[in-house]
Amino acid sequence: FLKEPAYKKNVCVKRLYSHIMLGNELEKYLRRRKLPDVVYCAVPSLSLAKSAAKYCKKNNVKFIIDVQDLWPEAFKLVFNVPIISNLMYYPMIKKADYIYSNADEIIAVSETYKNRALEVNKKCKEGLSVYLGTDLGYFDSLINKNKNNSINNANIKVVYIGTLGHSYNIKIIIDAIAILYKRGIKDIEFLIIGDGPLKSEFEMYSKKKKVKCIFTGRLEYSRMVKKLVECDIAVNPITSGAAQSIINKVGDYAAAGLPVINTQECKEYRNLVEKYDVGINCNEDNIESIVDAIYTMYNDKKLRILQGKNNRYLAEILFDRKKTYYNIVKSILK
Repeated sequence: FLKEPAYKKNVCVKRLYSHIMLGNELEKYLRRRKLPDVVYCAVPSLSLAKSAAKYCKKNNVKFIIDVQDLWPEAFKLVFNVPIISNLMYYPMIKKADYIYSNADEIIAVSETYKNRALEVNKKCKEGLSVYLGTDLGYFDSLINKNKNNSINNANIKVVYIGTLGHSYNIKIIIDAIAILYKRGIKDIEFLIIGDGPLKSEFEMYSKKKKVKCIFTGRLEYSRMVKKLVECDIAVNPITSGAAQSIINKVGDYAAAGLPVINTQECKEYRNLVEKYDVGINCNEDNIESIVDAIYTMYNDKKLRILQGKNNRYLAEILFDRKKTYYNIVKSILK
């Protein structure tokens, strides 16, 4: 384990400083260890990955990167001021390009991320995208196979799992449910599983709108799964302009066999939703489209069941780690 200064916020100067220090520690470590055959490196951190890239280039060691997020693109949702942002993020873009261009093999958590790395890489022809996914065997072991699905219960449960931060527009889902309440549909409740910097703000907003919301906070994975499978409709309300691609929650939604209402702009996930008919794509700036989507699913039990089954099938072919991660092993051995 290498020393790294602590930081508290997801996006802050201390985090960048922490990563620089960790990159320096990695350089020292690599100088004193035996030369490896191959280095497998997650990206980000950019500082860590650049240190690894320089080491591999100097010593002719095969370098594989695993692109799990796009930096600085992911920061632009939090701070994006024309001209100033471009100047501030330019060094990070150059650092990312250096890492991507020196990789002998590119693996990424989505086609979108893979293609970004391939833009500046002349060594790797195709690359490999493998969704984060979940272990379906373990997931299924956590639930009661003979459970009574809440589709038959009085209330329809809409669920969100994940970070309660700037990248996710929880308020627009609350607004949509509030509109349905006004139209006389009051047997909908919203379950929010997770934590983050905006949790208190979302809680206050739900009370203001008088929407039945249950905030569980962060749960152990096993408890989260048990609650997730008892729900009827999953939401993926990613804020416009966010850099996310194929993320953890969509794999869990698929494993749970839930239909999804999706506002994410990423074409890759929107295409999956349409191709496999696992839910309804909406636009984040169009609340009526979200209201209509929730009402459509609320009103059509057969549609919920069909799209839920389709999503479970999607999980089995694209999100089951025991199957898909073997492609990473093959790539390393190659």
